[in-house]
Amino acid sequence: MKKLLVVFIVVAMLLGMVACQPSGGTDPVTTQPADTAEGTKATAEPGTTEEPDINVEFSDKTFHAAMTATPTALDEGYSTNAYCRQTSAHMFETLFTFDEASAVIPQLADSFTVSDDGLVYNVTLRQGITFHDGSAFDADDAIASIERYKTNSTYSGALDTVIVEKVGDYEIKFTLEEPLALTSLLAFPQRVIMIPKEIAESHMGVELDEKALIGTGPYMLKEWTRDVRIILERFDDYVLDERYEGPTGFGGKRIAYYKTIQMDSVTEAEARIAGLETGEFDFADAIPTTAYDRIVANADLALNVIKPGKSIVVEFNHAEGFTMDINFRKALALAIDPTEVMLAVTSGRSEFYRLDPSLYQPEQYFFTEAGSEGIYNAKDLDKVKELLAAANYNGEEIVYLYNKDYASHYAAGVSLIQQWQEAGINIVPKLNDWTTQLSIAQSLTGWAINQSSYSARFDPNQVRNMIRSGTLGAYGFADDKVDQYLDEIGRGGTNEERLAVWEKLQERIWETLPFLKFGDEFSLNAMRADVKGYVPSYIDRFWMVHE
Repeated sequence: MKKLLVVFIVVAMLLGMVACQPSGGTDPVTTQPADTAEGTKATAEPGTTEEPDINVEFSDKTFHAAMTATPTALDEGYSTNAYCRQTSAHMFETLFTFDEASAVIPQLADSFTVSDDGLVYNVTLRQGITFHDGSAFDADDAIASIERYKTNSTYSGALDTVIVEKVGDYEIKFTLEEPLALTSLLAFPQRVIMIPKEIAESHMGVELDEKALIGTGPYMLKEWTRDVRIILERFDDYVLDERYEGPTGFGGKRIAYYKTIQMDSVTEAEARIAGLETGEFDFADAIPTTAYDRIVANADLALNVIKPGKSIVVEFNHAEGFTMDINFRKALALAIDPTEVMLAVTSGRSEFYRLDPSLYQPEQYFFTEAGSEGIYNAKDLDKVKELLAAANYNGEEIVYLYNKDYASHYAAGVSLIQQWQEAGINIVPKLNDWTTQLSIAQSLTGWAINQSSYSARFDPNQVRNMIRSGTLGAYGFADDKVDQYLDEIGRGGTNEERLAVWEKLQERIWETLPFLKFGDEFSLNAMRADVKGYVPSYIDRFWMVHE
């Protein structure tokens, strides 16, 4: 006998998540997601973080946002960049997505059932949904989109054993070999975006070209000038999800009030702030902590402090050179005082960072310090010498990639370069723009250390494309135990069961060091005080914003 799961998953909201719009000159809003995780299947009426104002009229105006950078790709299957996910979320939708509290909710799925043994999912699709090209969304599109997802470069193999079949025009069936956290996998990582069947079939294993960026979201692509701007235009035939009272997370009832959204690449922070002050921009991304007092004092502006923050990390080249050796990677870790790094990142403002060894932060359900003792925040230059000797290191050049596009990357680099060089490691800095840096890193040649940062993750399944053997973001890293734990946590189970596995996985991460984390940087963004409807998030969402 099958057990019916009501399509609405409970929305567990914290008071701090309800983003009452901050006014200029007042205390900034701080957002903190609730402690939830995939696997919770409580039922409730759909929740929302903000009810839409029924008196707000659609605008023919353009919402101008000044962003640190624009995406190098708009196909989430070929990019792990947060700016890709941010833009893509306006254009594409998925069968399931995450709400404001990081719980899984249906989006293009209407309802679903799960068999008693957890091996069969029957998913009924919403009807009447239209793609940007005017074609109707149905089961054929869903199946083709899922099959294409398996060919993407960021695909981690999570759905390899899952069989997807058509039951009816608006019903599909998933058959699993073993239980999986399926709805979470279909939401993230690198969302299984729904695109027309013809496009999916013609782009198997190939990144979507500009003409193929056809989704069902509230906005569609109008113009994309790489490294300059992206312009999105309201999709007038977008079908509102009336099951919800308003938007929540990446789903719910999303309303495109502005006719167009223009996101400009403005790499200099001062230019973003100045444009915000003059009214050239309605929104400015990545406000440096040095501008905190300036923004708060301006009654025409509003500022947000966002938690959980961004994890400041370096990634290692596991395909060539000394960073293939765990002794060398441990030496790099023990040569660093993370406090110095994080103070550099936040311009000496300790209120905008915290030391934290966990990939999942204290506000999140999967937070744990397992495995970090003795390696994180444990600077020991004598031990560094021992480890360098064990790695047969004799002063060879170690190429470190960093950039100025992200202020935190450059600031972290200044501190790291100095500390590593003082520890006897011959660091050779290579400063590039972010796009070039990413291209060099993905080539797996000519570098050892890659400066990066990780936005907050919703669920451990999102870590697969960062550290699983053979994935793009692992940079050559491979470890059987890591793969085993990733598989175990991907099978689903209760929150407690998955947390127990995650603790083992993080312990193994600190044993093997696929990457090295230094701490959490709390990000700031700002907007004109008359902008309403914006809900702060580490991934900016501009549907629902209005005057």
